[in-house]
Amino acid sequence: MPKITNREKVLVALLETPSVRDAAKSSGISEATIYNFLRDSEFKTAYREARRQTVETAIAQMQNSASEAVERLKELQYSENPAVAARCAQIIFENSIKGMETLDILTRLETLENEHFKQIEENGKPNNKRRF
Repeated sequence: MPKITNREKVLVALLETPSVRDAAKSSGISEATIYNFLRDSEFKTAYREARRQTVETAIAQMQNSASEAVERLKELQYSENPAVAARCAQIIFENSIKGMETLDILTRLETLENEHFKQIEENGKPNNKRRF
């Protein structure tokens, strides 16, 4: 089994703790060494990628739970407690609107990007004229 390097220990500790001080305590590596690692471009790149993966994992977990949350809201909107029913209906309605707005924006963005790249292919440079 390969030996875990100090850099790997620090990387894990930084991901699992809220501060450099806590990461130093957790990993058994000095704060000064951790700050030196954080000044290194390769380490910073690895740290950013590890944080991105952590966030992507959390987002995936939330997305997996989203359908269960929707089902629960759908159940609760028929609650005998009028405040609970009204709040659930409000949450469902507001999030439906936000979802549609987000999809519309993404569609528009994709269209603009496609036009931009098409112009680059045709002209060799983007058209900087704004069309709003």
